[in-house]
Amino acid sequence: MKNNHRQDQLERFFQHNPIEDPLYLKKYVKEHPDHKMAWYLLGREYAAQGKEGKAAYCFAQAGEIYEAFERQKITIEGPLPTDPSTVSRNAKGAESPNRVRNKGKWMPLLVLLLLLAVPAAIDSANGGVTSEAAKTAPGKNANANAEVQSDQIQGEVPGPGTKLYFSEGDWGKRLQQVLATSSLSAGESVIMQAPRSADGKWIEWNKSVSPLLSVTSDGGGGGSSALKYYQSQICSCQVADSAALVPVIEQWMRDREQAIVLQSAMKAYQAKTGSLPEVPDQLAKPYPDNLLPGLTPEMKELFPQTLKMLKTNPATPGQAQGTKQAEEPARPGPEGKEAAIPSSSQPKTSSDPLREALSIMIDTDKHLLALVSGDKIIRSYPVGLGGEKTPQGEFIISEKVRNPNGKSNGEFGSRGMTLSDTLYAIHGTNKPSSIGKDESHGCVRMQQADVEELYDMVTHQTKVTIGKGILPEPGSGDGSGAGAGAPGSGAGRGKPNQSFGLPLQTNDSNPGKKYRWLD
Repeated sequence: MKNNHRQDQLERFFQHNPIEDPLYLKKYVKEHPDHKMAWYLLGREYAAQGKEGKAAYCFAQAGEIYEAFERQKITIEGPLPTDPSTVSRNAKGAESPNRVRNKGKWMPLLVLLLLLAVPAAIDSANGGVTSEAAKTAPGKNANANAEVQSDQIQGEVPGPGTKLYFSEGDWGKRLQQVLATSSLSAGESVIMQAPRSADGKWIEWNKSVSPLLSVTSDGGGGGSSALKYYQSQICSCQVADSAALVPVIEQWMRDREQAIVLQSAMKAYQAKTGSLPEVPDQLAKPYPDNLLPGLTPEMKELFPQTLKMLKTNPATPGQAQGTKQAEEPARPGPEGKEAAIPSSSQPKTSSDPLREALSIMIDTDKHLLALVSGDKIIRSYPVGLGGEKTPQGEFIISEKVRNPNGKSNGEFGSRGMTLSDTLYAIHGTNKPSSIGKDESHGCVRMQQADVEELYDMVTHQTKVTIGKGILPEPGSGDGSGAGAGAPGSGAGRGKPNQSFGLPLQTNDSNPGKKYRWLD
């Protein structure tokens, strides 16, 4: 089959908006009996339904398309992903906007694999190799193959070749980029994603960063590849076990959080002094210049490279609030396709996808405080406020102090952060029952574990915005978390024992001052 003929077939197929309903493929092959790719896809659909006789007939009609796909050993684990909007429409008789957006998600995944694998394999298949599978119940064989491979991957530890890609919403495009290069090197390429808030404005990093799907290749440009799904919302199949990937992703997240805290602190130092710090100790000076209480060994190791990066290109991730880094660069791949750079292969100095300096947002309606980087919510904490006594507007953190008034259990708790040299502050409390209520005299009260984590992540000069309705409803996204309150809320993203923490390497207390914040 000539390349231009294959391209014509694809263009004809997509002109008709395939998979508008479950019967579309059946109708399409009747109207286009020469379209072998459509026959093959219909056969896979029948095989997934257990209709082996019909599947075998379709595969026979698919001819070299079926043979090429099976010879390439590209495995899709479980049945084909189905259109969730169709299932919901049949059950409820109506579609929401979100379901409409999800319509036809499984088709791009499979066809992208065909686009990459079938052309090279067809030439091999036409070279005289004859497949008997289409004559003997190929649907059953295909499902058995998927089951065997699924058993092999359970509990498997990700190898050193595992590559992580973070998707900010358009995971189909990211998959296309990954597929364009995955066959060039062996290993697993994992596409991750954090849930979006219900209003679509926020990426809720604090709730979860989870694997969506992966492509595993043995390399060599023409070997076998496997597509695995880790979340049920993108396929109506038994998802693969992602337990082995959890610690890999968690470590990647910790690296990014340390990088953005370091970069935010260095930019804050520059804002205060007019120049970047030259040594790490300048970020952990004694009170009142205590930007951070200390730095982890990893942050100290990253400091020289981060300093060089910020000097060379001030508009790097972790830049000043209000500006935004360009999208992640792409490089040409096979046949001119764009290829994404794996997030896990970027240097640790890169905070990407956390591209903007950390800032704080406080929603007085929802009694929530969020630590954000651009449109990503890094942490979310419940807070106590003062109703109309709590001022609205923009502030900066002008002072940080440990154990205000010499106490860790006093009215201001173990940490305090003054807002713009006023009598308002973000601090702890010895009245934890007031969290979520309007019982303060205007200050922002936090649980002890929460305020201690926030204190370690933000610096002087951190922008603080207080307003009504500026954060999403807690629990509005589809992420997961643990702990009291909404998923992803509280220290350590709802898991206080996993809180972000820095070592104490300076004296950041101020026992000589009597703090009179408006509690």
